[in-house]
Amino acid sequence: MNRPGLRTQLLVFSVLFAAGMWMSKVAQPLHFADRGALVAFGAGYAAMAIAGGFSFAFGALADRIGGLTAVRIGTVVYAIGIAGRVMTDLVPAIGFSVVAGVGASLALVGIRPWIRSTMAGNDVSTIVGGRNFGNQIGMFAGTIGAAGLFALVGQADTGNVAALLVAPGLVLLGALWLLVVGRNDRPVVATVSQTREERAPGMLGLATKLGIVGVMSGFYVSLITPFVPLYLTRSGATSSIAAIVVATMSVAQLVTSAVLAKRKTSDRPFTLFLVTELAAGLLAVALAFALSSSVFVVAAVLIARAAFVSVAVIAEETIQYAVIPGNAAGFVFGISQTAFLVGDALGGAVGGPLWQSAGPIWLAVTAGGVTIANAFVMPLLLRRRTPSTVQEADAV
Repeated sequence: MNRPGLRTQLLVFSVLFAAGMWMSKVAQPLHFADRGALVAFGAGYAAMAIAGGFSFAFGALADRIGGLTAVRIGTVVYAIGIAGRVMTDLVPAIGFSVVAGVGASLALVGIRPWIRSTMAGNDVSTIVGGRNFGNQIGMFAGTIGAAGLFALVGQADTGNVAALLVAPGLVLLGALWLLVVGRNDRPVVATVSQTREERAPGMLGLATKLGIVGVMSGFYVSLITPFVPLYLTRSGATSSIAAIVVATMSVAQLVTSAVLAKRKTSDRPFTLFLVTELAAGLLAVALAFALSSSVFVVAAVLIARAAFVSVAVIAEETIQYAVIPGNAAGFVFGISQTAFLVGDALGGAVGGPLWQSAGPIWLAVTAGGVTIANAFVMPLLLRRRTPSTVQEADAV
């Protein structure tokens, strides 16, 4: 049997995993609301976020058992966790949310050392682009699939339950796909000198730098993304038009990821990141001024920003693969993911009060300012750690 390449393996897995995740995300709050259990929903959401905050530990585990093995195990555990979301009592809701958080974090962190140990250096950008393309397809398929189930079943709560049961099935199909086509990677066994190097101040410094970037990224993302429908309705859009614009943003990211999946961007990752992240920040600031104009201008700004953010994410991940050593990929990527979740939580805590106290204009300006700062901070922190071949190509 000829096994598909790493890019195809990741793309198909990402479609199935993201489709199940987003189908569950759409159905879960509706199901809990219908059962009058929003308190349990909120507690479960917080418990899942806390469990995901231990990504650094799950990354270290992935380094020990192998990235692909970690992805397989994490995927199955995540499927069990989201299957339990049909239960809306407080204790089961919290318990299964913790299980889902552990599984999702282990699977998503495990992807990094799996890619790191398997890929060829020149293929990193196409592999990363393919994975992001799969995520976008899965997000679109999961949300549309949930809507289709709601319409097909008819009764609201029955449709929600159907979606919550189909979602883990899609995730398990992803695990089965990797079980059939995935080639086991071997955990990197560190030598004595490597072990000392991992514990040296240089490794701690790299983790700290990635942590700073992760916090900033999570912070500005949570200042914009949750409020996109509100920006649209405030500028005069109806709820249905706002939903169409959000779907169009997803399509813009999907198309961008598809283009980058076929092109190699690893030759100039810092330039690509700087330009696209800076553009995303300026568009966030432009959003503040667009609120006084028509809804079409606001929609255009948001769609353009989504496309630039998609490119910046791929460029950033390409840089991360260049600077992180293979024998600590899971651990260091886990720290980066934990930092992103911390920033995401901080942004969520600040965003609502800032919207209410200062208004949407200052929220957009704040998000744009942090994004622009990150466009310069990340290259300044990580450029010196990138292999010289990449630095030289980026300087041309």
